[in-house]
Amino acid sequence: MTGDLSSAIREILVDDLEVDADLITPDVRIDSLELDSLAAVELITVVKEQFSVDLSEDESRLGKLTFGELVELVNSRLSGS
Repeated sequence: MTGDLSSAIREILVDDLEVDADLITPDVRIDSLELDSLAAVELITVVKEQFSVDLSEDESRLGKLTFGELVELVNSRLSGS
């Protein structure tokens, strides 16, 4: 599931937020992808809606996460951990 989840979140970044796909690696921090504040909010909103996960307690720190950590966070919420 994590691979599919990673691909889906990558697709949101590339297709919806126009992030260069070459920049998205597991170790890249979300805040280094040059998303403005509106795009960052859109990322959170789309991920929450698409995967039906509650990220509200983590929203303030999402920019500091790496792409891989974001995928793991969403995966943990999907798993109910």
